[in-house]
Amino acid sequence: MTKLYANGCSFVMGQELVDNNPLNLENKRTAFPALIGAYNDAWSGSSNQAIAHRTIEYCKREKPTHAIVGWTHPARVMTFLDDDVRKDRLGQSTIKPSTFPEVFTEYFLNEEGLNRISQYAIEGCYHQLVALGVKPIFFHSFVNYANVDVPTIFDHLGLKCSCWDYAYDGYKDREQQHPNQEQHDWMANYLMDYIK
Repeated sequence: MTKLYANGCSFVMGQELVDNNPLNLENKRTAFPALIGAYNDAWSGSSNQAIAHRTIEYCKREKPTHAIVGWTHPARVMTFLDDDVRKDRLGQSTIKPSTFPEVFTEYFLNEEGLNRISQYAIEGCYHQLVALGVKPIFFHSFVNYANVDVPTIFDHLGLKCSCWDYAYDGYKDREQQHPNQEQHDWMANYLMDYIK
């Protein structure tokens, strides 16, 4: 029996499908994971490290057959800030240049280092999932991602950027920042064909 798990940032969560509130979990109701019967563990604003930690923790505990993961921008860095109201279910929070500019500028203003941290998180997650017997189905949610040496589902399309936004032709026409319902519907159909 196929048991699906999905994780990522606001793109996978479905932010803006109901509203643009990153804490409104109603946004998940019609996001692509719900459309394919996957547990949606995505959290708005997540870093790749936080996504990897949630994925491994869930997959060790629940043993899904497939883990569908949309990786985010490498400039997001996992922290454990005590006062962050946007902590995920593991108590992790993320800083990015727009949320804590003074901290980010002082400690994380090294693009090569940020890309390397994300690369290790993504590649490490891939190999841990394989070791657990869970099939990894990875993609990059949007442009400006870390290069990785593991397969992603859009690699075969020959795009200049192997990400969800580029794989879906209509992304330029959407009026919101995050994927709209039509793009989530497209992704659900794409994944169901991919999983078969």
